[in-house]
Order: sequence, then structure tokens, then C-alpha cells
Amino acid sequence: MANPSIYTVGGTVQAGGGIYIPRQADEELLGLCQSAIFVYVLTPRQMGKSSLMVRTAETLREEGISSVIVDLQELGANVTAEQWYFGFLVKLDDQLMFNTDVVSWWQEHQHLGVSQRLTQFFERVLLAEVDGQVVIFVDEIDSTLSLDFTDDFFIAIRYLYVARATNPEFHRLSFVLMGVATPGDLINDAKRTPFNIGQRVDLTDFTLEEALPLAEGLSLPSDEANQILRWVLKWTGGHPYLTQRLCGALVAEGNSELVETRFIASLESRDVDRIVSSTFFGAMSEQDNNLQFVRDMLTKRSPDPEVLAIYRQIRWGKRAIVDEEQSLAKSHLKLSGVVRRENNVLRVRNQIYRQVFDYKWINKHLPFNLRDRWEQLKPALPYVAVLVVFSVLMTGVAVYVNDQRLIVQDARDREEQQRLEAENQRNEAKRQARNARTQQKKAEEQSREAEKQKRIANEESERAKKGEEQAKLAQQLAEESGKKLAIALGKTKAAEQVAKDRQAEAERQRNIAQKQEQQATVAKADADKRRINAEILADSLKSQKLMASNLELDALVAGLKVGKRLKTPNKNVEPDTGILAVATLQQVIYGIKERNRLEGHSNSVNSVAFSPDGQTIASASDDNTVKLWNRNGQLLQTLQGHSDSVWGVAFSPDGQTIASASDDNTVKLWNRNGQLLQTL
Repeated sequence: MANPSIYTVGGTVQAGGGIYIPRQADEELLGLCQSAIFVYVLTPRQMGKSSLMVRTAETLREEGISSVIVDLQELGANVTAEQWYFGFLVKLDDQLMFNTDVVSWWQEHQHLGVSQRLTQFFERVLLAEVDGQVVIFVDEIDSTLSLDFTDDFFIAIRYLYVARATNPEFHRLSFVLMGVATPGDLINDAKRTPFNIGQRVDLTDFTLEEALPLAEGLSLPSDEANQILRWVLKWTGGHPYLTQRLCGALVAEGNSELVETRFIASLESRDVDRIVSSTFFGAMSEQDNNLQFVRDMLTKRSPDPEVLAIYRQIRWGKRAIVDEEQSLAKSHLKLSGVVRRENNVLRVRNQIYRQVFDYKWINKHLPFNLRDRWEQLKPALPYVAVLVVFSVLMTGVAVYVNDQRLIVQDARDREEQQRLEAENQRNEAKRQARNARTQQKKAEEQSREAEKQKRIANEESERAKKGEEQAKLAQQLAEESGKKLAIALGKTKAAEQVAKDRQAEAERQRNIAQKQEQQATVAKADADKRRINAEILADSLKSQKLMASNLELDALVAGLKVGKRLKTPNKNVEPDTGILAVATLQQVIYGIKERNRLEGHSNSVNSVAFSPDGQTIASASDDNTVKLWNRNGQLLQTLQGHSDSVWGVAFSPDGQTIASASDDNTVKLWNRNGQLLQTL
């Protein structure tokens, strides 16, 4: 028989004995609580907040961390501020069992406001009597939205967080706020600073891998059970409550059959669809408490008429609706649970919500000025229908007339085509006649060309005869040219002799130039030698002058430059010059006195201060930092945090605190270890 007891459709899993399905939020929330970080889990109802809270609190207790759960609904709504705050302390006392009598303590401090009494109780009683870390889970915080005095409660929680900067004991105390609200809802007074502390933890829907343990309740082979679970998730999208409710409905219907296992095993996708319809749709949608919660969030508790208008756009899906954390309407939609954020875009959470809260439901609950155009046009539907019928008839007549027109047009086109073919035949005959006349003309031209070639041949024969005569004349000219060539050869030999003489003169001039170049090189070497010796002597004299002016460090730098020159072998350095340079360097080294230069800032230093004990120096700079040094000039700490130039720095009388003043309009307090304590 299938086991429906593992499914939890109300309350916490721990109370119902069902199976708990861990998600990413479990590990995230536990890690933040262990690190004493303020956390808030603000999600729609029946997403598993309470089960997550109870499981995390139990794990913390097993690790030795004190954890307290306070359900604000138990404090009541028809109470005074005095009763409400006192009831909160009583819940703490019930679980932590203080040595202090809470009733007496509360009465003894009646001269204080309720929120101040609350913070002092945490400081003077809770942290004084409870050792180690304390995590307080505050559940159902949305129950405070109807109260007019709980702004101070959340302001007190923020104070306990801010006070960590001045009282390290408060690092042991952290809060986890859980409920159906946004951080902006917690403090209603617009004149006060919004609730802006803590880290958010999101509860997501089950993935298929996370939901696989739910298949155990179907008592089927894993493959069949997993297939049924996929059909379930197709409808629920992994919503924790809807998924477990639908699985429970499947098992309940199977157990009502004569052969239960056979019913479950023979389930098909359409059977799951049928059970979804009988469980959530129609009249059943009015009875399901989750669907009722979503319905109330979209109508009765909606802060803005635009909530339903935005949901209609999301459900339509024609364009992506981007999520905006600062949008009140979109935040309310997410808290209702009807939509969820996917890659920064809002989408309908699952198919059950999509079908229950459809366009018909949206238009029914939208304000009249925001309803769909279709609803506004319904009274005109009869007239629209008449117009449509008339349009159809007129379209039919127009089609018939157009068909007849096309038939006539086809006949005209055929006649025109035949006329064109006859015209083409006539044109072809004319073209052939023109070709015949053209061929005759070409024949006549060829005849005339033959006569012309004959005349050219005769002319060529005459030219050949003249060519023979010209050849004889050319032979005579060649003989005369031979004689002239002999004369030219004699002249060429004379020119060659002149060229040789000139080449010899050029070689002599080149040798003279090489000797002059060698002489110039020797002169340059002498000049370099004199220059190098002069530079060494100048650096030596500079070092001596700096030493005489008590600029020992600069004198040492100049002396080291001289030493570097002497370290490299150089035959250009005169012995006397080298002896003088070495003597100068020795004088600087033996005569220099120790002193420190604190170098490390990348811009101007504006202020310097000694600690009261004289062991530490603080410097403030235009590089936006404060640096701490010891007396030996060693850098101890660099205090980074200012966003502009730091102009002043000072130690406290006890030397444990450093104050820095900056052009970023702040004063910052630091300890001797360089940790930022407070920003004024």
C-alpha cells in the first residue's frame, strides 16, 4: 500500500513526521547563523520556512549554539505595546531560563521606553547570563504589519547590529527574521531609516533531483515512481506545498481503489491531470488554503491596483517583465507566490496558478479602468457580428466579380499573344531579307579586297628590287664604319689610361682621410678621458659639499655614484683622480650619521603625530591613507578606508585609538592593529 504519511501539507515537517527535503537554503542559512550574521527569510507561505527554521535551530543546538524560536503570532494582535514587548521577553525566558526574574526586571525599568528596555535586557541580562553565541529566530514577522508600535522593535534589532562596532559582546547575538513581507514593510514610518541590515536567504522550489525522496511514498519501482513525479512537477513547478498535496491526493485516490497498487502503477499523464483538476480547480480552488492565500494577496492585501495589471502582463508572456527590487507591486507579486524570478525575469510560478488565476479571473478582479478591452467591448458584440456577416457577403460578391474579370482578361491576353506572334513572323522575314542583302555586300567587299591584295603584291615586288640596291649601299657604308671603329678604339685606350690615373689619385686621397679619422679618434678618446676624470672630480666635490652641509644621506648617494664608476674597470681614470674619489667616499662613509626617512606614501604627507608612549608615528597623506611606523622607520600598518585626502591624524590619550580626518567629510576611528572601529 502506498504511504501518504510522508507528505506534509500543513505545519512543519518535524511536527507532521513527514520527510524533510533539504535545499540550498539549508546550507546557506546554517552557515550564516554559525557566523553570527543577521539574516531574513521573506518568502510566500507554505514554501517550507518553518521547517527550515526548526531544522536549523536543532542543528545549532547540537553544535552548542543557543537558539531561540519566537512566533510573533503567539504575542497576539489586540495587545498594548507594553504587553507585546514583555511577551517577547517571556518567550525568551521560557527557552533560555534566565536567572534574573524577568517580571521584576521589567517592572523595575518601567521608567524606560519599551524598545529601550528590550535592548538593555539583551545587553545586561541575556548576554550576561548566556555564554557563547545566541541565535534568535523571529517567525511570522508579517503579523506586525497591522500593529502601530512595532517600528521600534525592528529599529531595536538594527541597533543591536550597529552596536557591534562599540561593544564586541553583541557579536555573539544574531537574529533570523522569517515571514511574508519585504524589508521595506518592517518600518512603516517614512521619516525613519528603512530596515536595511542583514543578508537575504531565498527559498526556491524543488528541483526534480531534490523532490525524488517524495517518490518513496508511491511504493512503486523507482523508474515508474520517478515518471509520476515528473508529471506532478509539470503542474506544480516544484512548489513544496502543491507538490506534496498533489502526491498525497494521488496516493489517497489509489488507496480508495480495490486494488491500490495496481491503480498507482497504471497511472498515466491524463490521470494526473484529472486528479489535479479535482483537487485544485473549480470549487476546490476556493477550499485550498494556499490558493486562498494567493487570492487574498492579489486582491484584499494588494497595496496597488497595478499588481493585477502587472500579473496579467506576466501571464500573457508576450514580452519579458524584468524584476525590480524597488518596485512595490512586483515585490508583492513575488511574496504572493504567484510568480517567481528566473534570470531576472518574472514568470508564473506553475501551471496550477496559471490555470486558477487565468484571464477570466484577472478581468473579474481588476478595477474597471484596468480591465481588458475585451470586457469593455462585450456589449458591442452583436453589432460586430452583423458587420462580420456583411463583410463576408460583400467579400463573396467581390470574389465572383473578380473571377469574371479575370476570364475576360485571359481572352484578351490570348488575342494579344496571337497578334504578337504574327508580328514576330513578319519581323523575322524582314530580318532574313536584310541578312541576304548584307551577304551580297560582303561578297562585293571581298572581291574588292582581292584586287587590293594583288596591287599590294606588285608593289612589294618593286620594293624588293629597291631593297637589293639599298643592300649594296649598306655594304659600302659598313666598310666606312669599320675604318671609323678603328679610330674609336685608339681613343678608348687613351681614355682607359686617364681613368687609371684618376683611380690612383682617389686611393691616395682615401689614405689621407683614414689617417685624419684615426687622429680624430685619438683626440676624442683624450677628450672622453678628460671628461670622465672631470665628472668624477665634480661628483667627489659635490659629495664633500653635501657632507659639509650636513646632508649626509645625499652625500652618501653622490659618493656611491663615484664608487660605482670606480668599480667598473676604466683605463681613462687618472690614478690621482681615483685616489681622490676613494678618499671622498671614505670620508662620507665614516662621517655619516644614522637617521631614518619614512618613505611609503604615494602623495603629499599632510600631518604626522607621535603616540603618547613615543613608540609609534602616524602620518596622513593625500593618497587617502594613514600609515603607522615605529621609531626605526619600519611600516607597521596602512589604514585604508577614506575616499579622499586625509588631512589630520591624532592619538587618543591612552594611545589605543587613532582618529583621522579626511576631505571625504568623515572622521574614522582605528585601533592600533589597523582595524576600523567607527566612521563619524
